[in-house]
Amino acid sequence: MAETHNIFRCVIVSPAGKLLDCRASSVVFTARDGSMGVLHNHTPMLCELGTGFMEITAEPENGNANGNGSGHKKALIAGGFALVSSNLVNIIADDAVCVWNTSREKIELLLEKSKKIIDTAGLTSHQKWLENKKMTLLKEMLATAK
Repeated sequence: MAETHNIFRCVIVSPAGKLLDCRASSVVFTARDGSMGVLHNHTPMLCELGTGFMEITAEPENGNANGNGSGHKKALIAGGFALVSSNLVNIIADDAVCVWNTSREKIELLLEKSKKIIDTAGLTSHQKWLENKKMTLLKEMLATAK
């Protein structure tokens, strides 16, 4: 049985709803100004999220991490905020895709959507850069998808 004194709660929410709620032993995410790692008893902080992969080491809860299983998990996060406080990591994402339960077909649809967004008139160069970065990460997901 895992020692609970090194465990904290990790929650990911996006406009689509709650994507993950699990016990974790470590979390690494892309903040706007670089990578951030979180372990048990991390100092409280609020930071802006960048676009990149979030890696979670999930721990089992009575044999089940709220239907999400345990082990190494990866999610694509595109913007938002991270709040770390009292052994809780809250990720409030502008957009998020869970790598562990997203099919090839869904990733291909997301790529098409990103292409259409990039072709939209009126985007700033920064918005286009962010969408291109998201597309690159989606292509990486597609290469490893089942």
